[in-house]
Amino acid sequence: MIVTIAREHGSAGKRVGQLVAEKLGVSCYYKELTALAAQESGLAKEFISGLNADENAIMRDLYLSTSAVQQAITAQEKAIRRIADQGSCVIVGRAADYVLRERENLVRVFLHAPEDYRIKKVMEMYGDTAQEGEKSIARSDAARSAYYKSISGQDWGDPHHYELSIDSSIGAERAAEVICKYLG
Repeated sequence: MIVTIAREHGSAGKRVGQLVAEKLGVSCYYKELTALAAQESGLAKEFISGLNADENAIMRDLYLSTSAVQQAITAQEKAIRRIADQGSCVIVGRAADYVLRERENLVRVFLHAPEDYRIKKVMEMYGDTAQEGEKSIARSDAARSAYYKSISGQDWGDPHHYELSIDSSIGAERAAEVICKYLG
């Protein structure tokens, strides 16, 4: 069973993924994907990590179309497929739900939460003010959406592309329980 978790910024996706992996007794991949993709492509890990960064909304489409970025995206997709080939796991982010869409035994999850909950989470995680948290969420979600659209041609967060869509404001533990219960 492969579980992919796409998530809005501040919806505790990393933590939910870790909890699901613990409950299932499998590995959880998050930032490790960038190291594997860097190894695959020979590009810097920081470059790959920043593929869906939120810095420059105006230049985002141009940036995503450059050959170096396309090389990094391809390497990242290969790393995701290699991880999935190794067996059951949880993969957080990096459009893994789209990359692995043809796989059997794939459960695609999207985590969302009300903005006030996400702002509070971002404030806790990064020490942001409420205003900074709100801006960070808007930038990050726009970047994730643009990245997803650029590789899939689809709308990020569209519930038709996921088996489960969960409001993570119920808490990370309960969200993980819902996912595990669905997996049966």
